[in-house]
Amino acid sequence: MKICVHFQRNEKQQAFGGVRLVKSIKGALDVANIRYARNDIEYYDILHCCSINDETKINDAIEDGKKVVFSALMSENDTQTRLLTIKDKTYCLTSRELSILNKVDLILVCDEISKKILVEKGVTTRIDVVPVGVNSSRFLFVNEQEDNIFYNYYQLSKETKFIVSSGTYEDKDNFDDLIEIAKLCPKYYFYYFGFSKSHKVPYKNKNIPNNLKFHTLINEEIYRSMMKNASIYLSFDNSRHSPISLFDAASSSTQIVSLEPNGLNSEILNKLGAYTGKTIKEVGNIINKLFNNELEFNVSKAKQIAYDNSLKALGNALKEEYSSIMKGEENA
Repeated sequence: MKICVHFQRNEKQQAFGGVRLVKSIKGALDVANIRYARNDIEYYDILHCCSINDETKINDAIEDGKKVVFSALMSENDTQTRLLTIKDKTYCLTSRELSILNKVDLILVCDEISKKILVEKGVTTRIDVVPVGVNSSRFLFVNEQEDNIFYNYYQLSKETKFIVSSGTYEDKDNFDDLIEIAKLCPKYYFYYFGFSKSHKVPYKNKNIPNNLKFHTLINEEIYRSMMKNASIYLSFDNSRHSPISLFDAASSSTQIVSLEPNGLNSEILNKLGAYTGKTIKEVGNIINKLFNNELEFNVSKAKQIAYDNSLKALGNALKEEYSSIMKGEENA
């Protein structure tokens, strides 16, 4: 059994979640000793995709009689792997997206909420829940210099307490909330890192406080140091499903705090022991209480959950999933 893991990305645009997702899938395959094609022309038995941009490859695979697996809703904060659009606070699938999802053999998601949403939107393909696939070793550093890259790059003292958040500059709905939360916590720095088509920060607002910094995506070394040293990862759950970012925070022992925990991320947030607030004021109070030792940083539970969603766990799950659709072909 040989797998082709495919991601048709737009090379002119930054792609963070999609690239990370593909790396997790391939890492899981390595751990599980499952062979995968090193290029598009190698023979394979199963095509594994994660983007609607893979439509041509999917159609070619189906025409050639290959099985097709699609990882869905794993990184909705990356525009290149995004499936759902939001209209009037309601999740929607386009007819094209629905058509593609209903022609593949198997869809993989990381939680029951994702499965429920897809079924409600008309997806009839079999949907199974699998672990996210966390590489916890990414946040183990060889030396202090590697650990401190984020502080050195942004010229911060090691004692600086900071909160991070991430996403895309196309989703501006959360920025006003982020500004107000930063104003409620003036003693601490907030860093937002987001995808931008122009590779520049396109967001301008005269009300941005001095303790809030907007940046485009950063390289892997700085990102690892940032997640390892951040005190809090701030999630805006009402926007996009981002299990990869949430599990990165968990595996790096960063406390997760979320605004409006009623969206697609709610199941994962609950599992990871996140502190949640329904209002901006509640979130600001949570952050201040954590730093004032009035609330406990409960990261040990989250780190264990991340460990349970390891590359090994994903690899074992993928082996079973792939085998099941291949056996289905044999029994047909």
